[in-house]
Amino acid sequence: MASYFPEEWDDDIKMNGLMSVIKERMVNKVDYDRKMKFWTNMINASCIGEKNAVFDLLTLKRRFKRKDRIPASLAVVLEKMKREGDVITVGEWRDRHSGWMGWGISKTKSWMFGGSSDSEELLHLPTVKELGKNLLEIYNEELRSEVDCTGEVVTYKEMFERAKHIISTVETFDIVLEHLTDVGELTVGNTKNGEKILKFKDHGSEDPVKFTEADASVVDIRKAMTKLDREIQQLELKVKKYDEQCRACLRSGDKGRAQNFLRQRKRAEKDVADKDMQYQKLLTMLHQISAAKNNKDVLKAYQSGTAAFKATLARQGLSPDKIHETMDDVVNSMDEYREIEEAISSPFAGASGLNDTELEQELEDLLTDSKKNDSIHLPEAPTNRFGLFDREITPEEDQLEQRLARLRQAV
Repeated sequence: MASYFPEEWDDDIKMNGLMSVIKERMVNKVDYDRKMKFWTNMINASCIGEKNAVFDLLTLKRRFKRKDRIPASLAVVLEKMKREGDVITVGEWRDRHSGWMGWGISKTKSWMFGGSSDSEELLHLPTVKELGKNLLEIYNEELRSEVDCTGEVVTYKEMFERAKHIISTVETFDIVLEHLTDVGELTVGNTKNGEKILKFKDHGSEDPVKFTEADASVVDIRKAMTKLDREIQQLELKVKKYDEQCRACLRSGDKGRAQNFLRQRKRAEKDVADKDMQYQKLLTMLHQISAAKNNKDVLKAYQSGTAAFKATLARQGLSPDKIHETMDDVVNSMDEYREIEEAISSPFAGASGLNDTELEQELEDLLTDSKKNDSIHLPEAPTNRFGLFDREITPEEDQLEQRLARLRQAV
């Protein structure tokens, strides 16, 4: 019994009911839903377990035969799955993925041999999607990070060999590839020799996946590198063999043969060095191809960033002229502010309308007149400030004396 069979398969009581004819849903809703769910899940599990999304009704009958008993509800279950879009005919799939010629051949077959039958090939779409997801996981884990930086290009043969543990037939493999092409995960191309090549999408780039001549060249370079690597391994074995034979001849005293083997070893070592240099040159070419693609992506990123930056400046209304105009306005505003500060800090004129210069001049005149009236031999200094011994000083004279004292101190 296959591993995808459920535990109920060994229960005779449950399986007797599930193997019986399914009734209309309006008659027994619970029984209809139970049988429909069980056989739908069985078909899903069997397609994954058999690694094949293509089947027919006869195949299902053989696959689910239990003690000489065949499920009686498979045809009804398949009709429901067709209505829900989980199952289509292989012919319908081919019609979607072929040109006018393929469409005409498919239609001609359907007219000549009739419509559906127990042997009509059907395709389980959920299995196709699941296998496509698993195939991408294999690619991401085993091939995307190749040492030559061109892992997105893979030969059809190599990918099928790596996927044999999940896909058993070429037909299902081709259908899965067509599904991945539909969703934009890969494209299929051919080399000049007609070899089929798969190119997976580079998720670091927003461009749609497209097969080019450079991709075909990558495959040719890889094939040459594989051949060189195989030849290097063979030559290294020869070097080891000649070295052992040379040593054996030296131990036996046959110097002539030892010299011959030594000469052959030197020649083989030179061939290894030459082929290794060729291998390194091819590897450098692959790196340059990858670098050219990366440089293109970087340039495109620069262009996109520049366009976005310019658009942002335009939306914000920013330009060099506006910036210079704004800065000039700022300078003018600061100059006006300084003028306002200077005007505010300037001193007020005296309330009497006299300024300090006029007052100083008047005081100097008074002092000059006072010196002219004094004799050459001055008397002793008076005890009061104006040379008057007995007369009292008026308020006006006292005020003038105080102002004169302040002026002298200032001088």
